[in-house]
Amino acid sequence: MQRLITEFKERRIWRTLVAYPSVSFVLLQAIEFFINNYGWDKRLLTAGIVLAAGLLPGALLWNWRHGEVGRQSVNRVEIATYGVVIIATVLAVGAYWRTTPLDEPPPVAGTTSVYSIAVLPFDNLSGNDDVQYLCEGIAESLINWLASVPNVRVIAKSATFRLSPAESDETALRASLGVDSVVRGRLESVGDQIVVSASLTDTRDQTQLWGERLASPLADVMYLERSIVNAIRNSLRLKIGDTGNAHAASGGTDNPEAYRHYVRGHYLIQATDLVSIENGLAELRAAITFDPTYGRPYADIADALSQMIFYGVYSDPALIGEARTAAYSAVALAPDLPEAQTAMATMHQYLTFDWQAADQAYEAAIAMAPQSPAPYHRFADFLWITLRVERAREMAERAYEIDPLDSSTMHARGISAMFAGDFDEAADAFLEWNRFHPGSLWSYAKSAVALALDGQCGAATSQLDRLEHLTGGTMSTLMESWVAWAYKVCGDTEQFTQAKEHILAASAGDPGAHYGGLAYLFALDGDSERLIDLIQTVVDEQSPITLFIQVFLLDYMGWPVADALRQSDRYRQLIQQLNFPPTPWSLN
Repeated sequence: MQRLITEFKERRIWRTLVAYPSVSFVLLQAIEFFINNYGWDKRLLTAGIVLAAGLLPGALLWNWRHGEVGRQSVNRVEIATYGVVIIATVLAVGAYWRTTPLDEPPPVAGTTSVYSIAVLPFDNLSGNDDVQYLCEGIAESLINWLASVPNVRVIAKSATFRLSPAESDETALRASLGVDSVVRGRLESVGDQIVVSASLTDTRDQTQLWGERLASPLADVMYLERSIVNAIRNSLRLKIGDTGNAHAASGGTDNPEAYRHYVRGHYLIQATDLVSIENGLAELRAAITFDPTYGRPYADIADALSQMIFYGVYSDPALIGEARTAAYSAVALAPDLPEAQTAMATMHQYLTFDWQAADQAYEAAIAMAPQSPAPYHRFADFLWITLRVERAREMAERAYEIDPLDSSTMHARGISAMFAGDFDEAADAFLEWNRFHPGSLWSYAKSAVALALDGQCGAATSQLDRLEHLTGGTMSTLMESWVAWAYKVCGDTEQFTQAKEHILAASAGDPGAHYGGLAYLFALDGDSERLIDLIQTVVDEQSPITLFIQVFLLDYMGWPVADALRQSDRYRQLIQQLNFPPTPWSLN
């Protein structure tokens, strides 16, 4: 043993034992650098380790044979040994390379490949329901930002926010949504701090690409979101401009208070009860007071008010004026914001009746957010109402391709098909809507009409019975007019008459709040004179129902008034006055 130690010293084997690992480590670090920053094949790192380990015996042999002072010759056995070591090492590297599948890195934006990602709503572990808006708001902000990044396909909010826990693990998400990675997180409250834990996981092998725990006061939560955006950008090596990233989470403001009020307001106006919507509007107005140049709250105010005015909830001229001003302000402050363009389109179709401007705003929103289903299905609804039914079906199908389970998308598919005269397709679409969203009362009413028009009166009656059970017989006059429609088409005179009496009684005190239901009723009853009188009033008052006055020209929809309307000079003048877009049914 003593002799062996002496030989090691004399031949200076320590040089290889120190230098070889050091050089190998430096080279492996260099390989890892190029893998992480330039997209080199990840297998190169393991191949480098195998190569270094395989050549180590050769290095030790060289040091043993030539480590003494002086010159030593190289014999054939030594050369053969080196050859065997090299060949064995190369074969080992080759075997690893052939048997290990290529683990493709996430693509860099600007290439032709597309990377798909899902963002789940963050879990609220704070025990405080008052911060639930942040859990959805943070996720929605990330979705909006990722949707603007080239070559990244982000799954729509409506698809990810309704997933059950069993459907949201990485394997299930890859199978159902086809995503490459998923962002998930949770929100906790520690003292006066909001703590957000977020991670980005590769669904292909369940490896975590990034994870971090971030904390800040509630008022500064905007900066937490920006940190998450930066981390995702770096993990996926997304090449975007600094300007786009600076406001990614905040949507165009550097004021934390403005952003906090906006996120809370945006969350509240999506509710179905009036109190929450009005509280949401108050939050959005507060956001504007903190930052009058912030475009997003203006867009939400315009959109919410326009829809509430259309549904007859609001009729105050001051609110109508606010809706218009908010829409113009949103587009002026954030012309590249899809929500601003959609709000502008909604305002034009319901309040100004500028059809061309509405078309242009919808087209702009779609160009800005081609991955979002909302501009498509909103545009589809506008198109079928203005009798451009085939284009409406095209837009509805595009929305369906993006998110086939979204309630509004399913409605757009059904209603566009129905007014195009494809009642069988409409019934299927409405029944699918009903199946996936059984809590939607309108899915029963509209599927009943489509089934009736398709000659399936038994199925239509079954849907109406379910609707009666769910509502207890209490529904809006507009919904009851659709119930009357189904009964009329199926020849149930008794039920039609009963629905008619309900509608007339409910509208006796305030007809203006029931224009929609009355219009359908007069059309179904064949009372063209009362229908034209009502349309005249609607146009004179600039009611949002003005948008619908052409639909009664479609004689295949079950109402016997189309011919009378075509022959009415007064009706024709009203249509020409409004300058609707040209269609095969146009009178202008």
